[in-house]
Amino acid sequence: PKIRFHGLGTEKVEDVLRKLFPRANVTRMDSDALKRKDDYRRILGDFRRGKIDILVGTQMIAKGLHFPRVTLVGIVYADTGLHLADFRAGERTFQLLTQVAGRAGRGEVEGEVVVQTFSPVHPAIQFSRRHDYEGYFEAEMEFREQLRYPPFTRAAMLTLRGRSEEKVSFSAEHVKKQIEPVTDTITDLQISGPAPAPLLRAETFYRYQLMLRTGRMSELSRQLAVIAAGLSFPDDVTLTIDIDPVNLL
Repeated sequence: PKIRFHGLGTEKVEDVLRKLFPRANVTRMDSDALKRKDDYRRILGDFRRGKIDILVGTQMIAKGLHFPRVTLVGIVYADTGLHLADFRAGERTFQLLTQVAGRAGRGEVEGEVVVQTFSPVHPAIQFSRRHDYEGYFEAEMEFREQLRYPPFTRAAMLTLRGRSEEKVSFSAEHVKKQIEPVTDTITDLQISGPAPAPLLRAETFYRYQLMLRTGRMSELSRQLAVIAAGLSFPDDVTLTIDIDPVNLL
């Protein structure tokens, strides 16, 4: 099948803007561009004083910054974090969009926000457009209740990692087989996976995950402790159990 990649990096966006606006001072601010300790403060200072006309950056320029002279904010490919394998993806996208939109129009001149997205009707996009926090909260809670995601249940993420993907995958299946009998006593327990982690390889380690959901987490935690104590894995494969995980990647 033909695979076509979408999205632009900050460096490419910077190049395009320089061609479109040759007289403008375009500056990029991301982890690659910040080479010295004082670069972050210097760039923001120049932008605040009007020495920089267009500032291109990652999420680091979206949070907690006040620029009265900013009247236009563009968000390129807002879907980047929207479709991650994380039930909080919509919530985090909503937070980011409302934060970024809050950078525009803080002075006397009214601001404008332009959002590029392939999911314009997604609740996170629509409610952030209206700055409707309560509306988004109600929609998100309805979504989570239907799928039994927190806060309507509790979750545990089991992550296995090792240098051999085959051994990690085998170990993850073994862990699942040990946990499955628990459903006899914790009848609302749901087991998802095992599956490769969204970020399959971190550094030199492969990672596989199982997600457990139940309303009886205290009891599940006790049983997981007993199961984990009796497990053995090949070579350098390790198991991490994260109760109420914040990051599912």
